[in-house]
Amino acid sequence: MALIPTFSPRVPEWRGSTSSEDMNNNFEEILYDLNVAFSEASNIVVSLNELESRIRHDVEAISQRVYAVSGMMTNYDMAASGYKMFYEDFYIPEQVEYPTALALEDRCVIDSEFGVASLPVNNSFSKVYTINITDGETVVAPDLKVEVTPIDETGMTKVEETSVTRAFDGQDDTVWERKARFNRDSTKSYTTCLMTVTLPSMSNPYVNRLHIKPYPEGSEDITNITYDTLTSQDIVLPSFPTDGENNIKCVHYSFNQIQPTKLKVYFRQRTNRIEDDYKTFVYGAKEIGVEKVEYRTSGKIGVRFKLPSYETKLLSNITSFRTNPNYDNITYKANIYTSKAEFDNDLPLWTSSNAPITTTSPLDVRVYGLDTIWVMVEITQTSGDTKSPLLKSITMTYTTA
Repeated sequence: MALIPTFSPRVPEWRGSTSSEDMNNNFEEILYDLNVAFSEASNIVVSLNELESRIRHDVEAISQRVYAVSGMMTNYDMAASGYKMFYEDFYIPEQVEYPTALALEDRCVIDSEFGVASLPVNNSFSKVYTINITDGETVVAPDLKVEVTPIDETGMTKVEETSVTRAFDGQDDTVWERKARFNRDSTKSYTTCLMTVTLPSMSNPYVNRLHIKPYPEGSEDITNITYDTLTSQDIVLPSFPTDGENNIKCVHYSFNQIQPTKLKVYFRQRTNRIEDDYKTFVYGAKEIGVEKVEYRTSGKIGVRFKLPSYETKLLSNITSFRTNPNYDNITYKANIYTSKAEFDNDLPLWTSSNAPITTTSPLDVRVYGLDTIWVMVEITQTSGDTKSPLLKSITMTYTTA
């Protein structure tokens, strides 16, 4: 920000003659300083308006998520009468713990923004930006081309949009925001648009991971993601749900490597509000990542479940155990331990090769006098794959006595 004035007045000598050249230079420098000040002030106003819009929509998204979580808790209380539950997802991984001797490179990667644990990573390469080694700043690839095309914004009065390349600069605090504005009495119920990403040409054309951090989070839909290759067009992205993604949060897709030349992301917004006296539909993205990732073939993640402080009794039975995706003893293996020593030395009480734990066939742990249980899940890459399995949560229900 260059708000420090550069003007240095040229003052005539006492009782000396004045110079029209000095006067003109004085006015020119004053005018220059005023122009700079007005330009900087204008930029500040634009930045504040963008920040205000982002904060407002982020707060709305958070409020919706809190409301949804409260509904889930109510439903659980009604459905799980008589049982108590341990639950660990990876948005706030406070209960994650590893065996003392487990090497760092064998530990799963926890991505709390997406709420997933994946295989340990050897290398990763962004296809849309690089990092300047001198100052650590990200630089968007100069030959990255991104276009946004309206599909259904019929009746729209005007569009206000920030630069779409903001969604590909590796920075969450720069947001691509598209506001489709309609007359406030419009009957429009949704809008849609297409983002077409022409990827930079590079010697390594492979991609096996894509993530999207939506804006506003929790209110917009992605109806489809497709890609083009040198020989084919509009191939649905592997692992993308056939019904699309509604009201998406930050989402992470891992798939066996493809060679895309273009990616096409179809956005839909069904939520609107009155802004500046317009019926306004807002969609956009904080960040869209396109990567080639090299994974290790296996990794482990441990969790320590401890009874909450309000419990006055000890564990009696574990009445159910599951993972998401559920363990199969091949890609996802699970073990349960009754002490930290057994956890460190891999001496489980129960493994996923045993019979499932259910309410009709519980795991009796009364004899151990426990207030804590340890769990280990091992993720293994399928032979020939280049993707990582994703672990989203671990759940146990229990009783006390």
